[in-house]
Amino acid sequence: MRPVLGTAIADYAPPLCLLALTVVYLILGYQYPPVSRMFPVMVAWSMIVLTTLDLASRTQTRVGHAITYWLNPASTGTHAKASHSAAELSALIWLVGFVAALVLLGILCAIPLFVFASVRWRGQRSYVVSLAVAAITTLCIWLMFARLLRIELYPGIVFGNG
Repeated sequence: MRPVLGTAIADYAPPLCLLALTVVYLILGYQYPPVSRMFPVMVAWSMIVLTTLDLASRTQTRVGHAITYWLNPASTGTHAKASHSAAELSALIWLVGFVAALVLLGILCAIPLFVFASVRWRGQRSYVVSLAVAAITTLCIWLMFARLLRIELYPGIVFGNG
């Protein structure tokens, strides 16, 4: 395949997929009443800015190199391209799994599962540390949103009340 701005087209796939999902999320966010849409729209616009920066940083242009240098200086070193792509694919799979768990199981089930799995297998910590971090994170989210702010947390498709 012919490169675009010095980068293989396949290298643009992860941010382009995220950008497409974010645009759909933004469109859906604008369907809510004005007060309810504030947070989803703010998140979507922030994500659009970040994915645009990611796309620009992938180009082999002066602007792309400058963005990479200022926002992610650790990535300017020499890395094997295969391992870099594998890491991106792995991160994308983790993200898709987390979103699927959120939709299916709800917030209070998906978050401890994701945090536990991330700390245990990606962070290579012990089961005890992983369980403790997942429990503390979940407790803090529950206390902050369900108790203090009195916001009903999404129960998921599996545990929802129809």
